[in-house]
Amino acid sequence: MEHFARQIVGGTIKPGDQLDAEPDLASQFGISKPTVRESLQHLASLGLVRVQQGKRTVVLDDADWDFLAPVVQEAFQQTGQGFELAEQLHEVRMILEVSSAELAALRAEPAQVERLRELAEAMAEITRTTQDLEDFLREDRAFHEMVARASRNRALLQVTRNIHQFLSTNWTISTITVAELPHLTSLHAAVADAIERGDPTDARRAMQTHLSEVVAKRAARRQSGALQ
Repeated sequence: MEHFARQIVGGTIKPGDQLDAEPDLASQFGISKPTVRESLQHLASLGLVRVQQGKRTVVLDDADWDFLAPVVQEAFQQTGQGFELAEQLHEVRMILEVSSAELAALRAEPAQVERLRELAEAMAEITRTTQDLEDFLREDRAFHEMVARASRNRALLQVTRNIHQFLSTNWTISTITVAELPHLTSLHAAVADAIERGDPTDARRAMQTHLSEVVAKRAARRQSGALQ
């Protein structure tokens, strides 16, 4: 399954191409026909192929792919297209997480607000003391997931998790510097403050400011050749 995901995402196998018949695939990979069939069905569930009864499996166009599925995301990474996918996922973050912060300001429960404050303070503590970038990014991801949780929209939470699962491998500790930690801390604190005040306009604005800077920074690093 992972082999064909890489082949399809990487363009070695193109939309409209047909995969070999199931008995031939079983022979090539040294596996049983039921295993081949199960793998093809899973590829079909990801929108990579269409399984046709009595016919060979056909590769689908990328408009049908499930870009939030870990198998598809890993295929992008393995074929050297991780940055392009990350760019698109950051655009999705701008659309979803700005609205997520707005909803959180309207719907967050006291315990969720308290947890946001704790995470913002944890980032501040790291900034003041260890300045450990890996620890900082771990708290950062937890903060954004908590904002989505506080929106009390389970579908939004799941999409946010899937996006961050990929971006956590693409956005490495080498992407930020110790000198940036105070500013990043203040950006997250502003989001937490607005949600705690129950101010959806400020929460939306604070999250938009934060994510706009993330996108601008990635673009600058890409232009300088720091990101590949």
